[in-house]
Amino acid sequence: MRVESHSLMDPEIQADPYAYYHALHEQAPVYWMPDAEAWLVTRYRDVQHVLRHPEIWSNDLLGKAGFSMFQHEEARAVLEAEGWPRDTRLQTDPPIHRDYRALVSDAFTAGRVRALAPFVERECDALLDSMAETDSCEFIEAFAAWLPIRVVTHLLGLPGEDARRIKRWSDAWVEPLSSALTLEREIEVARLGVELQKYLAGWMARKQERPTPDVLSTLATATSPDGRPLPMAEKMGLAEHLIVGGHETVTSALAAGTKLLIEQPDVAATLRRDPSRIRNFVEEVLRLESPSQGFFRYAVADGEVAGTRIPKGSMVHVRFAAANRDPEVFPNPDVLDLERPNAGAHMAFSQGEHHCVGAPLARLELQTAFRGLLSRFPHFELATQEPPRIVPGLALRTLERLPIRFR
Repeated sequence: MRVESHSLMDPEIQADPYAYYHALHEQAPVYWMPDAEAWLVTRYRDVQHVLRHPEIWSNDLLGKAGFSMFQHEEARAVLEAEGWPRDTRLQTDPPIHRDYRALVSDAFTAGRVRALAPFVERECDALLDSMAETDSCEFIEAFAAWLPIRVVTHLLGLPGEDARRIKRWSDAWVEPLSSALTLEREIEVARLGVELQKYLAGWMARKQERPTPDVLSTLATATSPDGRPLPMAEKMGLAEHLIVGGHETVTSALAAGTKLLIEQPDVAATLRRDPSRIRNFVEEVLRLESPSQGFFRYAVADGEVAGTRIPKGSMVHVRFAAANRDPEVFPNPDVLDLERPNAGAHMAFSQGEHHCVGAPLARLELQTAFRGLLSRFPHFELATQEPPRIVPGLALRTLERLPIRFR
């Protein structure tokens, strides 16, 4: 496979990008993508290098690159006129980023995550009980989409009965990441974003008056380092970021991991015999499937990666999914290896300053879910002859549907 003959956005590469990742490793580990107008970085050490130097490659795409998730001015105008422009402070650079991260990081300490374990187990059991009422389901709709959204709803201190609405808003929030929306759909997505913002603003107003021990109360009463109240746009950006980050990637990993168990029944049998290995299975799912395939950085100064000069003003795409299959770091990188000693070194949650703050909670949800699935159902399989399809997109990797049968 010749690198220049393909693109990350080609339908066949979207469906199965792994041979392309290996070709990039060998032929062009730092590659100019003409269709994305960005430098693509794919080797583990090179991605790590970019992540460790935010003074050259900035994560603040909104403030420093003028980047917007919306391609159409009309959609941006809806959000600016009726809600709050997207201001995701967790994507700024250090040292500013650290102050905002500190506002939410306490919710994800080891102790706080352990305290959430009984809730996660109850929600998992309830969803499995519903699945067990029949012998087949569409797994994403029946389970994978709902466990993480119920958990993040609980974490923020919102009513459990609102989870369905929150999921609808969250799903719309990530649609612009595909970079393939029509003007009409972008405007619809912007209006759904306004609905979410007004919902969150209402709850933050209540929690400012009567705080409770949850993340939304923390944001509602938050102050900046200089003591001033945090502007609503910044509170909103943090809350939106937590909802989407706490939901979409876990849903994708649950679906991808279940598909791997169906494709590799010997792995499922091993995990049923020895559930202690589910922890490493989760790490291998995250490494192999990488729900967050990669994100952009912006060169605020001239830089160099693996001998390739990247001029100031360039966009750089760090491809976590390709780094996670770098054979120099992960021998036999395409193999699901329950004994892999460095499985947890993957970049599915990024690394460095912007390592996902919710990673401990995501791991808890995934381990709990796969433990429940494997113990409850001695066998499951695809319920269709057609292989599951991937939702097109550059940043995220998720299945459209996963129909399964089980007993």
